[in-house]
Amino acid sequence: MNSSRHSELESLAAALAAGAMKELRLTPKPGLVDLMDNGSHPDLSMPLMEQSVGIVARYLEEIVVSLSADEPFVRQKEIAIRAERRLYTELGTNTHKGYIFLSGMLLIARHHAGTSGEGALRKALSAISRSFFSTAGEQDTHGEWARRQFKGGGIVREAVDAYPALFDGALPVFRQALARHACVSTASFAMMAKLMQTIDDTTTLYRGGVEGLARVRRDGRALEQLIAEGGDYVAFLTQLNQDYKRLNLTIGGVADMLGIAFGCLIFANEINGIPPAG
Repeated sequence: MNSSRHSELESLAAALAAGAMKELRLTPKPGLVDLMDNGSHPDLSMPLMEQSVGIVARYLEEIVVSLSADEPFVRQKEIAIRAERRLYTELGTNTHKGYIFLSGMLLIARHHAGTSGEGALRKALSAISRSFFSTAGEQDTHGEWARRQFKGGGIVREAVDAYPALFDGALPVFRQALARHACVSTASFAMMAKLMQTIDDTTTLYRGGVEGLARVRRDGRALEQLIAEGGDYVAFLTQLNQDYKRLNLTIGGVADMLGIAFGCLIFANEINGIPPAG
């Protein structure tokens, strides 16, 4: 691999790690850890989540080294499995397991696409995802249980369809909201509102069933409308967080894709990132 492609992969890996940190710091978020509280996760905290992002950052650096050495895909899968194990052994949690998959696949797809064009990237992403899931078998995870129980597509369909929630939803909505409101924070919450309506979130399904997912989608529409009308969306989200805590509801899949979107925007120099510590 030539030095310019290696440098580009390094930049994308750093941006995706910074995107995870930016998502973590976005406040308030309903049911999620942020600077205000731990949401619906009494077992988590901001310091623990920051350590988790650090594990993600090291994982993505390892993926870049593997890709630069032209190692086969099975090697990158091994690196991902090792990173997931680090989450459990070092932190006792799988909090960024979804992010490890989504960010890693995007980085690998960028390598195989050989061009910066979105079309080529999405084609490579879909092909790699199809190959991965055709050989992965069933996993004993909450997400897999929710997909079977509620016939949802979850992260599997999102990956095979080449991240439509990201490319067709989150990124265009962010750019439109930024042009309209001239505020990165407002555009970020507009992006979250869109993802709440579109992500087939298996963490929500696992905790709240179809009723919980329907509630999240309704709340996403209400948030979208409030932002469009110039209303007090911060107060709305603050109350929503209290509701989600009472219902034990969370939106982990939304959080993962929100971090990926931030990473893409950071990589494109459209926003500033927050690099992980260490």
